[in-house]
Amino acid sequence: MRLGRIGAFGRLAGTRVIAGLLFALAGAIPAPATGLQEGQPVTPPWPADVAEVDRVVAIVGDTAILLSDLRNEMFRLQAQGQVGQIPLEGTPEWDAVAQQVVTALADLVIWLQEAKRAGLSAPDAQVDEVADGYFQQARQGFSSDEELASVIEESGMNMLQYRQMLRSTAETEVLLQTFRQSLASRPDLPPVVVNESEIEEYFQAQVGDQTRPPLISFNQLIVTPYPDGEQADSARGRIARIQIELNEGADFEVVARQYSEDEGSRDVGGELGWMRRDDLVPEFAEAAWRVRAGGITSAQSRFGYHIIKVENSRGGERFLRHILIRPELDDDDFTRANEFAAVMGDSLAAGIDPERLQRARAEVAKDQIRFDNIPIQQLTNQFGTEGAAELSTPDVGRVYGPYEVQRGGPTEYVVVHVLHYRPEGPAELDDWRDMIRRNIRIGKQIDALLAEMRSNTFIDIKL
Repeated sequence: MRLGRIGAFGRLAGTRVIAGLLFALAGAIPAPATGLQEGQPVTPPWPADVAEVDRVVAIVGDTAILLSDLRNEMFRLQAQGQVGQIPLEGTPEWDAVAQQVVTALADLVIWLQEAKRAGLSAPDAQVDEVADGYFQQARQGFSSDEELASVIEESGMNMLQYRQMLRSTAETEVLLQTFRQSLASRPDLPPVVVNESEIEEYFQAQVGDQTRPPLISFNQLIVTPYPDGEQADSARGRIARIQIELNEGADFEVVARQYSEDEGSRDVGGELGWMRRDDLVPEFAEAAWRVRAGGITSAQSRFGYHIIKVENSRGGERFLRHILIRPELDDDDFTRANEFAAVMGDSLAAGIDPERLQRARAEVAKDQIRFDNIPIQQLTNQFGTEGAAELSTPDVGRVYGPYEVQRGGPTEYVVVHVLHYRPEGPAELDDWRDMIRRNIRIGKQIDALLAEMRSNTFIDIKL
């Protein structure tokens, strides 16, 4: 891409937004995925008589960041106004900016590796929705579809490649948002101190004279569809045959590569790595923590049937491998789950304790139930467009749903019991204090967690 095209292409690149390198509260430079090459080997120095086309500027674990990735990201930041005019490449000024940007890209790689290690994935429906938003945002910068297509072609891509680029970026963003939500609920994040002056400074900088958004507090129950009849028998039969092979001495890694349906871990012999209990869905964690190092056990979660091997343990962590068998679900399974979610909603409306309902039924996911003072505009991520629309002006005491939700496994169904609702009003510190304290605390904890992950990851920046 020639510099002369940056002005036009900036309207395209400006759609590539990853929310503040996942943690805007932590103040990091935004850094989306830009074609990072998994498993790229370290390249030797270029011979003097060979022109340099691309080179590795950083190695993070088993991932290489290329010079082209760095240049693209610097252009993107300039197009969005997040940095000034990019200095001439090869000058000390360019080196200083490049060092900051490649460090942020390295942090992004670390987060992506941790998210995948935690077994998280980005739901296709949510990825498609975000990618579509990116495209519509780009389209608004042009007078016609033909002008947009022309600029895309000038940048060296066709429309299909551009759409694929947007989808890849959206997939990264959704995955990182999911990972952040899972981190924010972990009880074992490092302790930090948040003082009143930090809360007041945050309020003035981020809220100021704004109005308080409408807030909602609610209980929720999520119902997971499970197979019935032949599909369940087939999946259990496959699990039984795999267990027989393992009992006869088959190597777990070899068997995982042969049978596991977890695309993220299959090629590495089912390896999940060192995991904390709260990194895992509850059913998986309960099974993994029942056995000692070297033991093999099984579990069923919303993702399917698991055979789990605990290879080692240290403190509150286990080094885990697993084999996943995903049972086939048919329309009847989803219909049954949807109808049962409606029954759960009736029980909530009748005043039955939601924790009691969750404990009593295997179909009800063992996840957080109570949510307090959640801004209405955040509900789209949790309940989709339909749920967010219905809950925009909720009736206190009413049960809403079931709504379809996607959390990396099959479609699930959630019912929502509204406990409190506060309409929009003038922003006051007391209204925001708990949320601000939580945001600052999570930001500091995640900074500390990133520092720990950096110390445990091979990072070689070659600028």
